[in-house]
Amino acid sequence: MMKPSWLLDALRYSDFDGDWERFLGAVYQIFERDFKKSSPKYQDYPVTYDSRIEDGKEAVFWHMTCRYEPRTRDREMDLRRCERISWPRPMIEHSTDTSLSVWKNERKRPGRPRQTRVLIWLENLDYIVVLVERPKEMILVTAYCTDIKSQKKKLKKEKDEYYKMQKPPGGAT
Repeated sequence: MMKPSWLLDALRYSDFDGDWERFLGAVYQIFERDFKKSSPKYQDYPVTYDSRIEDGKEAVFWHMTCRYEPRTRDREMDLRRCERISWPRPMIEHSTDTSLSVWKNERKRPGRPRQTRVLIWLENLDYIVVLVERPKEMILVTAYCTDIKSQKKKLKKEKDEYYKMQKPPGGAT
């Protein structure tokens, strides 16, 4: 399946002649354009983000561009995430498009309140956006490539179970 018409082309690191700083600057400019200078809406809810600054940029920017490495307990830049930085906003704004799967899950972590998360998955292009639901807003948590087989299997199972629970009992319509 092709990419939806409303989805921008991914950046290509190769277009920056190996200049990582220039590429990262372009990635950050897109983040600023899509989330700092204006706020997308998920349905009727404004989308905000954690604006804490880490290493000179917003924490959510690093979550969207880096992959957590459990062995080193550190985040490492992920080229594919960086190249797709222009995808989260249109995915949020087009969440009702049939090319996307959207579902909710509950997340409970020790010492923290329960979270309802909204997942917006462009499954055919292996990319997902994660939001936290609040009474009057949605909070952007992260966006990442779903390119690990076990990860995709887990997401598909969770999505399918959610969709199954949305149907009325007994097959009634």
